[in-house]
Amino acid sequence: MSFKHWIADNIGYRYFGCCYNLVFSKYQDVLFDFTESKIPEEFLRRKICDLGCGDGSNTLRIKKIFKPKNIVGYDNNDYLLKRARKKGLEVKKMDLNHEMAKGEMATFTYAIHHLNDKEKVLKQAVKSFKYVFLCEPIRDLFQVLFDTGKTLPRDEWIILFDKVLKRYQLYQHKNNLIVFYTS
Repeated sequence: MSFKHWIADNIGYRYFGCCYNLVFSKYQDVLFDFTESKIPEEFLRRKICDLGCGDGSNTLRIKKIFKPKNIVGYDNNDYLLKRARKKGLEVKKMDLNHEMAKGEMATFTYAIHHLNDKEKVLKQAVKSFKYVFLCEPIRDLFQVLFDTGKTLPRDEWIILFDKVLKRYQLYQHKNNLIVFYTS
């Protein structure tokens, strides 16, 4: 684990939650407003596993726009799970680097770039879920300097999506790629 990652896991998440929600809350709202306008009808009212749910801020946004029958958040960080529970969310501890939930629909919001093997996790998600929604940042200076994950340039994300997902709907909102996949 890098020093930057250790600081985030043990100090940042413990005292502040996910930094994108602290600093960019209004931007997240705009991103989810955009996403809501693109959701295919068949993605609505599903049972959702929010993988890499963090402090639950985006889980609540997912709940608002996807109107799920049920939503359960999964994360590996105890501090973030505690914050998500305080927001009234059902959450479970899971390290997506080593295991995958199963269900009807998976959502990933700023989670995949934190995982060790992005391709392996996406392949597992495709096998475990009929519907997959994901939103990932495109690498930029902010991501390089402050994000503890490993974001990819736009073309590398698309190569990964083409390889694993093959057929999917792709949208871009500012510096974020939004993907809807149905098996």
